[in-house]
Amino acid sequence: MNRIHITADEAGLRLALADGRASLRLVPRLGLRLPRYHFRLGRVVHAAAELGLFRLQTTLLLGNDHTGRAELTELHCAAGLDADAQALALGQLIAAAQGQLRERPQDFGDALVAELPGWRDAAGRSPFWQALGARFYPGSPAEAEARLGADWRSHLAALLPRQTVYLSFLGPEAESRVLTVADSARPALAALRAAGFQPPEHARIDDGGPVLVWPGPGR
Repeated sequence: MNRIHITADEAGLRLALADGRASLRLVPRLGLRLPRYHFRLGRVVHAAAELGLFRLQTTLLLGNDHTGRAELTELHCAAGLDADAQALALGQLIAAAQGQLRERPQDFGDALVAELPGWRDAAGRSPFWQALGARFYPGSPAEAEARLGADWRSHLAALLPRQTVYLSFLGPEAESRVLTVADSARPALAALRAAGFQPPEHARIDDGGPVLVWPGPGR
């Protein structure tokens, strides 16, 4: 197995393969400095037996369910690697990050979270953003993220509704694409799922991308 370099900085630990094929960052205790928000996906049933109607609705509810957990972020692979090679390289680093949680739960918390970017069309547009976020923030999310980093989603949350939102209200395209990962992040998704990360129950609040969770050692 390729040797892994681990360096510490103010943001946490940076893990990188010695040959430069991949790197990521392990951030401890998510959301304690600035609250991190996600949409929890739930279900509501509307039924009227007399009318022969039964409708299952997916709901979105803004919350901070992952506060205090560690986060994997800045997953990066060198140019030129195919999807399988990317997944393999990231898998080595993910395993090393999981090892940190096993060895230092007091520093990193009891679970590990990874956000992946949501699906966009060929022009870079997110149907989830167009259907929801753009109604509350008229600016460019890319420019906001370039200026504020990942923290911009915490600021965005202040503009979004606190009430339950029915996913179907956002239209069929946004509804079909929520929890769908961007094409560029498919190798990362494969590596996370192979490492035991559970199917997503939360979505990013900007583009509806999946938020995966590894529940920690022994769970």
